[in-house]
Amino acid sequence: MVVSTAPTDLVEIRTQEVRQSLSCLTPIGSDIDIIRMSLIRNIRVIGDDVYVRLFHGSDQGNLLPLVRDQLAAIPWTNRVVVDPKTITGVKRTLAIGSGKGGVGKTSVTLALARTLRSCGYSVGILDADVYGPNISTLLGADDVSVEISDGTEGTQFIPLDIDQLKVMSVGMLASQGQSLAWRGPILTRLLKQFMYDVAWGELDFLLIDLPPGTGDAQITILQESPVASVLLVGVPGLSSDADLQRTVAMYKQFGLPILGFVENFSSMQCPNCGSQLSFLLDQNHQSSYNSEDSDLNLLTSLPIHPEVLSRHSNASVKTLDQIHQSQFMDLARHCIALI
Repeated sequence: MVVSTAPTDLVEIRTQEVRQSLSCLTPIGSDIDIIRMSLIRNIRVIGDDVYVRLFHGSDQGNLLPLVRDQLAAIPWTNRVVVDPKTITGVKRTLAIGSGKGGVGKTSVTLALARTLRSCGYSVGILDADVYGPNISTLLGADDVSVEISDGTEGTQFIPLDIDQLKVMSVGMLASQGQSLAWRGPILTRLLKQFMYDVAWGELDFLLIDLPPGTGDAQITILQESPVASVLLVGVPGLSSDADLQRTVAMYKQFGLPILGFVENFSSMQCPNCGSQLSFLLDQNHQSSYNSEDSDLNLLTSLPIHPEVLSRHSNASVKTLDQIHQSQFMDLARHCIALI
């Protein structure tokens, strides 16, 4: 007996038709269609009406009329609604996430931003880690308050310009040592404001430093922002890997492309004999990330460097991309390929 797996519900059939129709469209300079790039989300079919959300970069505005025309060409469509979502002036938005905290995600975010900037690109950082914002600390901007302006775009936050990077952090809303306890609608509204109500100017890349794990903050950003890809950061411990896999599963539910994985604290060099040693007792093998079961591309590994451990000032953070210059340059190339 053969059991048919074809959809029988009319809404499901028409939703597949919408996806198939839009899969013919590709952004300029790309050979990947807008469905696989997850630029089209929240497809709804109600009778003969179609509603979709188009998440695109500031340089991809030409996709809006193309999507409308493509949907209108489907024989049964009556009313077509395309809701565009873009962060004004931002070409590509990248999310940097992790399965758990304390793995160096924020340091990697800052080092990647500095490397992209050194390649001639304009870069901004949004510290959306609402439970432990650290970007402002690493940049020595804890005592700086957020400024706002009233202009043609309405009331907007003014990002800090630090080291030629545009920076906005939820940590700037609280005094040093103050607890941050946002939840539900307040958290969602705050994150939307920090994405869309900030005067970012013209940026090639906006890097969003996500909170670790899975939760309301991550879901809000994944649902409401034009994230082009996700970069994951972790350490080689087995417990970290378990949390990482759960995080990967969440991103896959949203259909977002995962750029790859950065393994931090991958090893350490013995200062006496020069041998490479495992940093964690439960360290797993690198090949596990690239296995068929993992489906997670290991982009690079960052060993612990004595220069990082021996310094206790903001300067040590700023040298992370210089200590691992080749690794971060390779990461930057993966990001640049998205433009």
